[in-house]
Amino acid sequence: MGRKLAVLALLVVFVALIFGAIRFFMNRSPRLGELRVDSSPTVSISLDNNHLGRSPFQDKVQAGEYTIKLTPESTIDQLASWQGKISVGQNLLTYVNANIAESELTTAVDLLWLEKISSKNTELSLTTNPDGATVLVDNETRGVSPLTLSDITPGDHTLSVTSPGFAPRNLKIKTTAGYKLIVSMKLALSSNISPTPEATSSPTPSVSVTPTLKITPTKAATSSADPAKPFAIIKDTPTGFLRVRMEPSTAATEAARVNPGEKYHIYDEKSGWYKIQYEGTSKGWISGQYAEKVE
Repeated sequence: MGRKLAVLALLVVFVALIFGAIRFFMNRSPRLGELRVDSSPTVSISLDNNHLGRSPFQDKVQAGEYTIKLTPESTIDQLASWQGKISVGQNLLTYVNANIAESELTTAVDLLWLEKISSKNTELSLTTNPDGATVLVDNETRGVSPLTLSDITPGDHTLSVTSPGFAPRNLKIKTTAGYKLIVSMKLALSSNISPTPEATSSPTPSVSVTPTLKITPTKAATSSADPAKPFAIIKDTPTGFLRVRMEPSTAATEAARVNPGEKYHIYDEKSGWYKIQYEGTSKGWISGQYAEKVE
């Protein structure tokens, strides 16, 4: 009897060791997701400065967050490169669709990926560059970007985005229960307006979420001397001005506006945003996409 118990105990230990080894090697195996890139024209694709291939591209990559860069291969046309942030989830698809043009302002890019959520709901999160675009789902207006919808049904939908001065974007999307579909759209300046519109002296402020916050354009610097380094030089933008926000996010409240060519000292830097000082002692954040950093 004692011998049978000993054999049984050894068998249990052996099975436990096998399961432990299986779990160990499974945890050590790479966490992979899938990346698909379509573009017009053909581009060279890099992730975190590592060459990946050329479009059209579809393959497994390590799950994680990356900086993706698309470089046109055309030697005839002078086309602009584009880069941005993407997230690749384990066993999930991340999709990049780009229409590359002569400048970044006339280039359009769509980024889509899924993110697991704790509930069984179906969600859609949309951001646009620039923000404030009108969002339609299945031809029904749902608000302005940035926008999160928690009441969207699972299945196929048509997503449309329009903004004055920019070419409209239309996408066929599929939402899944238990996941949030994240869509980021970089809008292209419409071809029937100038890519560098003249900034007015008093642009109309957008509606603020905070009723007591007054949004006013900043005054151009009167001195030709550069501010202390590091400082940011505001680039040309599709709107003719750059929004200063309370936090480093396109969803944050707009506090002011600065104009192309103006220079501001950089106090802090976070996730591609620069914290600057404007109008005396006021501070806010600007997107590094439309600012050149001088060190």
